[in-house]
Order: sequence, then C-alpha cells, then structure tokens
Amino acid sequence: MIKVVLIEDEAPARKKLKSFLNKLGEPYEIIKEIETVSETLSYFKTVPEVDLVFSDIELRDGNVFEAYEKITMNFPIIFATAYNDFWMNAFETSGIEYLLKPFSYDRFVKAWNKYISLKNKMSTTNKQLYTILDDYYQRKLESKPIYKDYIPIKSNSEIYFLKVNDITFIQSDYGVIFAYDTANKKHLLNQTSLKEIQEILNPEVFFKINRSELINKFYIEKISRYTKNTVAIQIKSHNLKTSQNNTAAFNSWIGL
Repeated sequence: MIKVVLIEDEAPARKKLKSFLNKLGEPYEIIKEIETVSETLSYFKTVPEVDLVFSDIELRDGNVFEAYEKITMNFPIIFATAYNDFWMNAFETSGIEYLLKPFSYDRFVKAWNKYISLKNKMSTTNKQLYTILDDYYQRKLESKPIYKDYIPIKSNSEIYFLKVNDITFIQSDYGVIFAYDTANKKHLLNQTSLKEIQEILNPEVFFKINRSELINKFYIEKISRYTKNTVAIQIKSHNLKTSQNNTAAFNSWIGL
C-alpha cells in the first residue's frame, strides 16, 4: 500500500488527483490532505510514514518552499503546479517530477511510472539518483516556455483576440476571470483561475500581487506604502494592493 500525501489548496485539483490515482488501479492510501504552508510545516515535523507526496507550490498562505526549507523531506515529491519557474527549487528538495497544470492523465501516468521505477530500484545510489534528476531538470530548464501574444475570448456572437500587451491587469472575482485593457475595458476570459492564466503569461511582465489580481508592470503608474507590510499600486483609475504574503516578492520582482 503506497501512502500518499496531497498538498493542494484547491478542491477541484485535489479531486482530479484522486480521480487519476483511482484510475491507476494501484493500491494506495491518502493519509493526509494539506492546504497551507503552515500545515505542511507542522505535519512533516512529526516525521510521518509517507511514500509519495503530490505538492502544489503556491498555497493559500504562501509558497510551499517556505516549509520545505525548514524541514527535511525524505520522501519523493511530484510537483503539480501552474507555475513553470520553480524547476530548480523542486530539484533542490526531493522532487522527482514536475506536472504543469492543466496536465493530462497520460502525463500523470508518466510521473507515477517514474516514481514506481525509482521505488523499484532501491539499489540505485544517491549519487546516481541525483545525476539522473539533475540531467532531467537541466533539460527542462533549457527548454524555454512560449508565452501567448493574444488571448482568445468568446462572446455571445463572436470570438475575438485580446492582445496580451494591452492588458493592464487581470482580476479574479469568485472564480470569474476578467482582464482590463488600456482603454479600461473589461473582458471576460475563458480561464477559470489565475493559475491557469499565469501559465500562458510571461512572469517577467505579469505578477500576482494577491490571491485575486495579476498586474502588468508596464502600466504601473505609482507605488506607495499602504500598510506596514503591503503597498498600493496605481494602474489607470484602479488602486490595487499587494497581500502581506506577496509584498516582499513583488518588491524584489519590480526592483525595489
């Protein structure tokens, strides 16, 4: 029986992982479901008996690597995330695979088979294993992602294309995603989460300042202190605010 831990803050994503696990037909048991960084840190400090971890990266209270940096992870981790810029972080922990959302069942099976293969080769030395993983992630790092120039948008009567360079910021409102353009026009996007839209946007241009908003740095007009741990960002007629968890990362990203 393979003991599995799910670290994922979105219920639909956990449901998808469970569905794929069931489809495998392999004997497994989900011994813990975790939604936050703090709970991750607390749980693994107990040194539980775990065979495999499926882990998202951006959780509701921060980045999961904040926990992994403070604890020893002696379990293989399959990362399942919408973010494509944490390959090296994954390798520096116990990562053996990196699934980019939205991933297919076939892609999931390949990740699972890699775990089974490593599990069955227990005689492999740590040095050999790290060489294999290093080569794998190096190939991934060398493959440059391709970001979208246009986003197709369906209206009642047509499909039109919104230029990514014209988007000033993107906002999530209870699972409905809107993009605002340079004319301050609001566009309803087909994506259902910010993670999904982030996957197709250049992270050097767009940044998630809080749980519900992505901004385009080229349209920032003014940045000012809002509270001790947050800043206010002026874009057109909109005054947006960073979350406490994202402020430091935003300041670094923007070069403050």
